[in-house]
Amino acid sequence: MPVPFLQRSHAFAAQLLHKAGLKASQIPQAIQVTRETVEQWLQKELESGNAQQVLEVLKGHVQEKGPKLLFDKLKDMLLVRLMLHLGIRSALASNIVTLILPFVLKRIFDLARQNPKMQAWWREQEWREQMPTLSQIKSRIKELGQNFSPNRTNPPSDQPLFI
Repeated sequence: MPVPFLQRSHAFAAQLLHKAGLKASQIPQAIQVTRETVEQWLQKELESGNAQQVLEVLKGHVQEKGPKLLFDKLKDMLLVRLMLHLGIRSALASNIVTLILPFVLKRIFDLARQNPKMQAWWREQEWREQMPTLSQIKSRIKELGQNFSPNRTNPPSDQPLFI
């Protein structure tokens, strides 16, 4: 993405936040609270072993049940923190969460992809996706076993069995 587009989108987001009811001095604070909340949530969920679902949330794929629950948990956490840190009402905090969270999640996802540890983990996940699961292997063996028919012919009686 070219830099001017990012600058325009950030300026547009700031205008939306201002129209939503935030004061100009509260915008950087709201972004900072959002970033810190997402980082804490990310660390907590990774420690809990929800790495795959967290990755789906960071990528914006929250249609399935697991990532959707994590995303809702993150939104609720952020909603409470914005209300406490900025002293705003829940309706305004909800609007702010809806506006800021996608920007912060995308930025954290981009930073995570640049991290060497994350790159190694990502390669491992891609490798695992290419490996068949145990159930896939069993079903494939069963399928081949059912289709298997020996192609042996009975040797003529005048021919020796071993040559």
